Formats: sequence, C-alpha cells, structure tokens
Amino acid sequence: MKKGLKVLICLLAIIGIGVGGFAVHQHQEKEKMIKIATSEEAKKVYEEHMKANDPKALTEDGIIKTYEIDTESLYYNPMGGIEVRLYFNSDKKLDFHFGLIENDKGQLESSGYTISPKLSKLLKGVK
Repeated sequence: MKKGLKVLICLLAIIGIGVGGFAVHQHQEKEKMIKIATSEEAKKVYEEHMKANDPKALTEDGIIKTYEIDTESLYYNPMGGIEVRLYFNSDKKLDFHFGLIENDKGQLESSGYTISPKLSKLLKGVK
C-alpha cells in the first residue's frame, strides 16, 4: 500500500473514533438530563408550581388534571441548569416551560417558568 493511502485510512479512522465518542457523550448527557427531569425531586418542584397556579391541580376539579414531561425537548441552559417542558391534559398547547437548577444545598429548584397562552387563559380567575 502506498504511504499516502495508509495516512488517509488512519485519518479516517481517527475521525470516525472522534465522531463516535462524541455521539456516545451526547447520549450520556441526554440520559443524565432525563434522569434529573423525571426525578421525584423535580416532580415536587413542578407540582408545587402547578398548585400555586391551580390549587386543585392534579385532581378531577382542577384545570390541570395530568401532566407529562417532554424528554425530547430537554436542553442545558447556558446560564446553568436544564430547561424542561411539561404538557398538561395531553394537550401540547397547555404547557409550562421550566428552568431547573441546583441551589446551594444541592436541591433542585425552579429558576423560572413560563406558561403557554392557552393555559394562562384557562388559569385566569383560578385561586
């Protein structure tokens, strides 16, 4: 084999290993975010905010009856923590978008949240 061809094969192998390693790292980070976002500690934060906006949340009498965590849209916030979207009552137009961050004691807390316009209209006058 010519020397140039050997060098090319080695370079392609190194690039392939680098890309594969990056993909594995990205997958591990995604799994880490999913674990945090779906933890019992995170669910307490979500439910606290739900009940602050809808005291009867997660009951038959509440506007918010059920919720699901959108694990596909998770991402790290450049300012710290992760961003999580929750959908309510199986309607993607009813959602909270949460920032989750660890406080000084290592506990999760909200770094802020937004409410979708449709959910905001439903929650007006509740309390």
